[in-house]
This record gives sequence, C-alpha cells and structure tokens, in this order.
Amino acid sequence: MGHSFGEDTTADEVVSTLSERVEGRTFLITGPTPNGIGAATAYALARAHPAAILLAGRSPQKYGPVVEKILDIDPNVDVRVYAVDLGDVLFTREAAKKILSEVDKIDVLINNAGVMGLPLKKSVDGIEEHFATNHVGHFLLTNILMPAILKSDEPTIVSLTSGGHRAGTGDYSDYNFGHHDYNWHLGYGQSKLANIHFTQYLAKRLGPRGLVSLAVHPGVIWGTSLTSPLSGQQVADLRALTSSMKWKTVGQGAATTLVAALDRELGVENNGSYMADCQVSGTKCDGAKLPEAPEKLWSLSETLVKERFTY
Repeated sequence: MGHSFGEDTTADEVVSTLSERVEGRTFLITGPTPNGIGAATAYALARAHPAAILLAGRSPQKYGPVVEKILDIDPNVDVRVYAVDLGDVLFTREAAKKILSEVDKIDVLINNAGVMGLPLKKSVDGIEEHFATNHVGHFLLTNILMPAILKSDEPTIVSLTSGGHRAGTGDYSDYNFGHHDYNWHLGYGQSKLANIHFTQYLAKRLGPRGLVSLAVHPGVIWGTSLTSPLSGQQVADLRALTSSMKWKTVGQGAATTLVAALDRELGVENNGSYMADCQVSGTKCDGAKLPEAPEKLWSLSETLVKERFTY
C-alpha cells in the first residue's frame, strides 16, 4: 500500500489512512504508560473501531486515565488491563497464560514497553535489567501468546527498538557484562539490538505461517517516563547528543509503530525489517547484520526462560 508517511506523520494520520486495518481487530500493547508512545498508539487505534485493546504492563494502577480516554473516544471498545512485569520471568509466564486463557485471538502484538538509563543491576532472575525487561520478557510473552496470534488471518508483531541499538555488538555471550565494562548506553543498546534480532528470527521462523514481524525506531521523544532513571546531567548530555536530530511528539513517535502494525503489504514485502520515520530504513549497525546472531539469541533466550518453543 503506497503512502507518503514520514518523520512528521502522526499516529492519527496513519490510522485515518489505514482505518480498515483496525476495525474489528484485537491489539495488545505492552507498556501503555500515560503520556507515552504506547498510550498514544492506543488512542489512535481507538478512533477506528477496534474490537479490543489489551493493555499490559507492570503498573496497571497507573493505566486508569488511558482506559478512560480510550472509552471516551469509543465506548464500544473492549479494553482490558493485565499486570505483566516483563523483568520477572515467572510473573510474565503466569500473566501471559492468563491472557491466553481469556483472549481467543490477538491480531497485532505491539511490544512497546521498555526501560532505559539503568545502572548495572540484575533482575530477580539474575539477568541484566535492560536485557531482562526489553528483550527476555517480551520474548517469553510473545511466544506464550503465539497460539492466539497465529489465529489471526494476518498475524503481526511489532517490536519497538531504538536508534540506540547501534551501541550493541550482536554478541550476547556476556549479556550480564561480567567481563566487559558497563554503562547504560551499552546495556540499553544490547537490549535494543536484541529486539531487532528477535524480529528477524520471528520473520524467518514464522513468516511461512503468515506472521509479519517488524522492528521500529520511534524517534527521539522527550517527556515520557523512559528517561526518569537518568540524572539531570545525564538528561542534559543526552539532549546534547540528540540535538541535531528531529525531536518528535509521542503522536509522531507512535506513527511508525502503526505503519508497521497496519500496512500489511509493506510488512509482507519487508518481513523482519527495521523501520524509522514510517519507512523501512535498514540499519548501518554491523551487529544487526550478523547472520548467526538471531538464532543464537533465540537459543540463549530459551535457556534464560527455561522453556523451548517449537513451531
């Protein structure tokens, strides 16, 4: 489907153009924090009469305003909230099973949740926290929900990555930074590169069954909770680092997610690709192009969640 979407496009503009791809469908969004990209994604979708919007995250008590706004837009949308702590394997597994028991079909899964700017620390499962939340939790959630996703006539998974993936190497053998120096850019970058490799492997493994899997960079966005762990100086440094880039609103940031979620023709033709500014853009990161990395990451991820997934 041809379109002229770009860096200034908003979520509402994408949904207005592709509204027939929303109506009657079920969407699950992780990390729907108020004022964030996930919430902006949900609001845009609500304007085109989806059957259901499922919100999943670790702070469901904070999502009340998001639910209210969705229902203000369209009171007929089936909105459900699920508690999912992606940094906890056991919690994620049980939450995903609960969702699977209550939801027959998920047309689009949007892996939107993420953390950034954390000092070196490990999750309850002993996994570096960026890697645990941004990748491992989504890996487990996605795979447990896969039976419901594959029931869709056009199953789609969108994983939010970041331009920060360029700080990753694609070598996950020291994912806990036991033998390498650490700073949050490296931890975050490793997890965001993992989102890309996960996307690539899903496309390779399940593309033949109709699954479209895309990774999207939302752009540089200020004013969300993602930067809350950073000190004032770290925020200032990051603003300086990104000063030459376009700073987007959350609505513009959600636009690329929605192009990936709704433009089926683009997805089928570019399955497994990286997107930015509403277009398939590729990446200059050498680590993203390592042919063996996606499968190695998949195997490591199965080990970390202590479960194998065969399709």
